[in-house]
Amino acid sequence: MNLCENFAYPKLMRYFEEISAIPRGSYNENGIADYLEAFAKKRGLYCYRDGYNNVLIKKSATAGSEGREPILLQGHTDMVCEKNAGVEHDFLRDPLTLYEEDGWIKAKGTTLGADNGVAVAVMLYVLDGGVCAHPDIECLFTASEEVGLDGATNFDYSKIAARRMINMDSADESLIIAGCAGGQRSRIAFEVELKTVKSKTAKIRISGLFGGHSGEDIGKGRANANKLMGRVLYGIMDKDTALVSVSGGTKDNAIPRECEAVITVFDEKKLKDKIEKLSSELREGLCKDDLSFEITLDIENERDVACIDNQTARKIVFLMHTVRNGVFEMNNDIEGLVEWSRNLGIVNCGANGAELIFSSRSSFESRIDASAAELDDYADLLGASVKHYNRYPGWQFAPVSNVREAYTRAFESLFGRSPDTTVIHAGLECGIISQSVPNIDIISCGPVVLDLHSPDEKMNKKSFENFYTVIKTVIENY
Repeated sequence: MNLCENFAYPKLMRYFEEISAIPRGSYNENGIADYLEAFAKKRGLYCYRDGYNNVLIKKSATAGSEGREPILLQGHTDMVCEKNAGVEHDFLRDPLTLYEEDGWIKAKGTTLGADNGVAVAVMLYVLDGGVCAHPDIECLFTASEEVGLDGATNFDYSKIAARRMINMDSADESLIIAGCAGGQRSRIAFEVELKTVKSKTAKIRISGLFGGHSGEDIGKGRANANKLMGRVLYGIMDKDTALVSVSGGTKDNAIPRECEAVITVFDEKKLKDKIEKLSSELREGLCKDDLSFEITLDIENERDVACIDNQTARKIVFLMHTVRNGVFEMNNDIEGLVEWSRNLGIVNCGANGAELIFSSRSSFESRIDASAAELDDYADLLGASVKHYNRYPGWQFAPVSNVREAYTRAFESLFGRSPDTTVIHAGLECGIISQSVPNIDIISCGPVVLDLHSPDEKMNKKSFENFYTVIKTVIENY
């Protein structure tokens, strides 16, 4: 099906399709930055590109709108690259395969990249004549947002003139985001000693979990595959069992859907019985989103295998099993809002060492500090090293916002109802920009996108159309 069918802005959809053909995972933004530069050059627009692949494109006001206040549109070019097991897709080279199903735009077997391809497509269309009367427009395309807001952190904001901004990295056009959490990454690492033994091995695989965004979805009760594997290993490891490897999760800001561990096998029947019992116990506590959960066990023939030394292996399993994960605290003022959380996003253990990578979030700096201190204590207790990095600030709610009022008025004029306003637990570049550009007035919004950071990601086509209509109305009239 042609995605442009039954869509009010065909050129907007074509831009979304064009950028979906350009591989643009985090740290692989050269291609999309080249595309943006060529786009601006072809149209004679101001374009600035820095060493981080951030791109700023400016378009002058139309006749009669020169005295209006400039507006900054902003979003990020990179996407989370996740695919289902068994899907052959090279995120460094292959285009995404888009399709429509029941009014939803999806990608076959992979993340869709609507987070944040939506913003890129909207800015391209705005710059290419998608609005009629408009003030000076600045479009900031930031890079490497998904891996710590790197692009936004390093951009030279002296190049920004506008003092009102619309970030388009949210997922519901009827919901204005007016504040967000800050966060920090942490890495705990172990040195390992190897010993070679002759043994059968067992590959234990946890799969079928729903996953999702480690900020926006952390309060939905979805299971973390790394934590479940910690419980499994804690339940089966004994004096006759050695740990060969553990691998779970690919992004610290995604709730891991799968985890795989390899151990030595002494008593095959005993191991199978334990796995069956643990599988039943784990299934009892899962939410409805995780009903496809399963544990598989594959026994492999006897061979020489390099194992992690027992002392370190037990420390790794202890940490995976006992470290706090998920929601720590809910917000006291906003119902349903997570205030403080942590996600064990990545576990990599094997012959080259062991690392566990966490993402901690809160709108309070003290909570992020407390999470770091807790991980410091674990590292001290277990003789591991710890590093905290990619700290980014939250974005505080502003009681009065002209751009929020403009979006509200535009939405009301189009749909006869008011949008809601809230703050979110996810991190947004708005926090960095609000601290870097004095007196800037910011909102964040976007079309309905569900299941971000997972291969089930999907964007509502009608919502995408409605969202652009609101943005167009704001730019043309306010």
